[in-house]
Amino acid sequence: MKNLMLIFLLLACGPAALAQDQEATERKTVDLRLEARADYDRGYIDGEKNDAGTGLRGNIVDVFLQGDISDHFSYKYRQRLNGINKDKSFFDATDWLYVAYKPSDRVTLMAGKWVALLGGWELDPAPIDVFHLSEFCYHYACYQWGVTAGWKTADKRSEFMAQVCESPFRKMYEARAGKAADLWSYNLMWYGNYGLFHSSWSVNMIEYTPGSYINFISLGNRFDLGQNIVWDIDVVNRAAKGQAVFFKDFSIMSRFNYIFSKSVDAWARVSYDVNKTDHDRDFTLGKGTEMTRVGAGINYYPLKNDKLRLHANYSYSFGDNTTPDAFLHDKESRINVGVSWKMNILSR
Repeated sequence: MKNLMLIFLLLACGPAALAQDQEATERKTVDLRLEARADYDRGYIDGEKNDAGTGLRGNIVDVFLQGDISDHFSYKYRQRLNGINKDKSFFDATDWLYVAYKPSDRVTLMAGKWVALLGGWELDPAPIDVFHLSEFCYHYACYQWGVTAGWKTADKRSEFMAQVCESPFRKMYEARAGKAADLWSYNLMWYGNYGLFHSSWSVNMIEYTPGSYINFISLGNRFDLGQNIVWDIDVVNRAAKGQAVFFKDFSIMSRFNYIFSKSVDAWARVSYDVNKTDHDRDFTLGKGTEMTRVGAGINYYPLKNDKLRLHANYSYSFGDNTTPDAFLHDKESRINVGVSWKMNILSR
């Protein structure tokens, strides 16, 4: 942890921290941005206004910093400034804070806070680019401290990654048990790039209480159907000890995206979350949950790039949701419009 704190202080100082080393300065590249999004959100349940979490508000503001330390070392750092409050510490609101070492074009070693590797494309976008999620994804804490090793095949079409990180359910366990514990997640990932097909597949063994694990098989499938159409289909199967392995506890998410031009794209998506088990070992979905969400949206980029975006989207959810602190409700409609902007502060 002391080493991680030292890394953070170096990153926070930006290029000035390395200015004394002329050779390092010449090698270094820096990309420093400030990103923000503001929304108007309105919800209805069975035709009646749902005032929880609605209205005009700031959604996200974050600082993004990345660069090269040397020919083989690089770093990334993203801090959500809106996530720091009385219930969350500074590092709870940190998405990324890691150093990567690439001894060759095919091998990568990483240490710090990054994504807890889970197959599928649902959680791939940055939070500023997320409008709809499945119930499952709202309860999966995807940014965790750990170490990761990656290896690419000679043709660069596949990358395999192995990761050990803190369990995404560590804080949920602490809240339920009233005490802290070291819980871990062991993740294996395959990213494939084969023409129109792209894979994001994983197997995961995630500790939810000390010594007890729930196993995930997550299959993310992306299809590039021409230059303007992208179709994602994700399946996440969850199984704990003592239950049927397949199709008792699972989620299916699909998104269809059409790019009209550099200025406009539109999308439609659906998610289906099910937990038909008789236990509470899955911390993401309560037993008895069967929830569907459908939605669509459109993005407009006035500058024909991602520096400024106007968005509008709509979703409707229905079914039974017994998940504690549920995000989705039966017969719930939600309308969201807003603006996002990304400001380059320093790039060299």
